[in-house]
Amino acid sequence: MKETIYNDTHHTSPSKEIIKKGSVITLITLISRPLGYIREALQAYLFGATMLVDAFVVAFNFPELIQTLFFSGATSAFLLPVCSKYIKDEMEFSRVYSIFINLSILITGSISIIFFIFSNSIVDIIAPGFNPQTKIVTKYLFLIMIPVIFLHALLSVMKAFLNAKEHFASPELSGIVWNIIFIACAIFLNRSYGIYSLAIGVTLGSIAQIIIQWPYLRRLNIEYKGIISFKHTSIQEAKRLFTGALVATSIVPINSFIGRIIASYLPHGEVASLSYAFRIFILPFSLFAVPIYTVVFSKLSRLYHERDFTSIKSHINSTIVLIVITLVPSTILLCSIGDVIVKILYERGAFTANETFLTNRALFGYSIGLLFYALPIIFVRIFNAMHDTKTPAIIGITTVVVNAALAIILMNPLKNLGISLATSISSLYNFLILFILLKKRIGYRVSPGAIKDITKSVLAGIFLVLLIYLYRKILHINVYMVLILSCLSVTGIYFAFFKNYYLSFMKKR
Repeated sequence: MKETIYNDTHHTSPSKEIIKKGSVITLITLISRPLGYIREALQAYLFGATMLVDAFVVAFNFPELIQTLFFSGATSAFLLPVCSKYIKDEMEFSRVYSIFINLSILITGSISIIFFIFSNSIVDIIAPGFNPQTKIVTKYLFLIMIPVIFLHALLSVMKAFLNAKEHFASPELSGIVWNIIFIACAIFLNRSYGIYSLAIGVTLGSIAQIIIQWPYLRRLNIEYKGIISFKHTSIQEAKRLFTGALVATSIVPINSFIGRIIASYLPHGEVASLSYAFRIFILPFSLFAVPIYTVVFSKLSRLYHERDFTSIKSHINSTIVLIVITLVPSTILLCSIGDVIVKILYERGAFTANETFLTNRALFGYSIGLLFYALPIIFVRIFNAMHDTKTPAIIGITTVVVNAALAIILMNPLKNLGISLATSISSLYNFLILFILLKKRIGYRVSPGAIKDITKSVLAGIFLVLLIYLYRKILHINVYMVLILSCLSVTGIYFAFFKNYYLSFMKKR
């Protein structure tokens, strides 16, 4: 059988490697997502929609936002390419690891102390409309959760160095551990500590996330040492990359924030429908795109230090094909049976058929651009792996402008569909610019084999759309049968089109 996968210089299929390592992340995501829903449901069951929950949400969101913007995403984006340079020297790798751990302790420890001292002022800023009693509750919740900034910064450093060693399981498992501890604290401590049990769960869960990394760090011979050096070459490189990484990783939350502001001018119910739609839309992205770019990022960072551009291009081809094969059918399902998915997930109680219509309309706008939502994020990682955070940051800023302009233009005629379509169109713009620039940078071109598989995926998608349309028109079946038949159709059609591709993964090397 002739294999259409794109072999690198080590005669190992990049696609096989990505799937093998990425499947661990996908499996963990399948477990952690339901736990997240259980966590939210339990929180609602115990405390409802009260001022106590408002206080917790505000107190939690601020440190979470700080660590997400400045540490989690940005740290991975600039640190993994830096530490990959030292991967072959275990002593120096541990030294660099220790330097960044100690640096994160110094920076986030100082920030935490400042937040502690000025906690009253911070609560006044983040919750200006709360009454005095609620502000007091918010303050104590905030104080309990201040360590999250410090702990998540440490976790981000650990994750970057573990990923550089191509270990992905324990950093991803930390989310499951966090959810379990949060749920346990809510169940067993709520009678004694009330709403503070949730804050205790947040902090204890964050501590547990750090603890479970230690055995894997030791197994990979990553040792902690009490040293710090501001003159080390890794620090100088990190400083050069940090600003671009910070801007680039902030683009998605900034776009989301601007979208919510613009959407606030829509009629009642349309803003909530965008939120519900986005939660559905992001699931296939989390299941397929996140594992792929997490694995590829670490691999490309190492290949760049080896200056193996042949393998880099091979991995990019495999990445694009895997994204297309997984997200094209996901797009078709969300666009074709989005109403069914929304109805099954949400339509009960106060969520009526009208809310289903509004949510499905927004979901269609998001879903049509799912592929192009994922590809720019992957291309950002490709540039980052080559120690370029500036280019994606500049393009990202222009994308924010394009997204805001399109949302304003499309909002009045198309309502929430216009807001979600703006996200899709701006994502397409982002991808095209990054693709053109990468082509100029390293002479990258999509290989004939990759083009063939992309074409097959599109053809399979067209066939799938026709099939779903036909049986939805002809067969009078309930929503659950529509969902089951659609999923079976995806499996059958894509297996028929990519039989050799799938079977090649099952072969022993």
